Amino acid sequence: MNVKGELRLAVASNQKVAVRLHNGEIITGVAEVFTTSNRAKIRTKEGPTWVPFADVEHVSRVINMFH
Repeated sequence: MNVKGELRLAVASNQKVAVRLHNGEIITGVAEVFTTSNRAKIRTKEGPTWVPFADVEHVSRVINMFH
């Protein structure tokens, strides 16, 4: 899976994402522009979270059908 590509698409469309890590943890929030080449930035309810791309197993984008 192209993790960076999926997250870039989510950022461009201001979409929510669910990121599953290799340890089984799932992080949900809105993908934000990431400036470093090795970490993604996700805005969660608790605040911004930076996730190393190497830790990401899968990215799911939530597409809003009713804008």
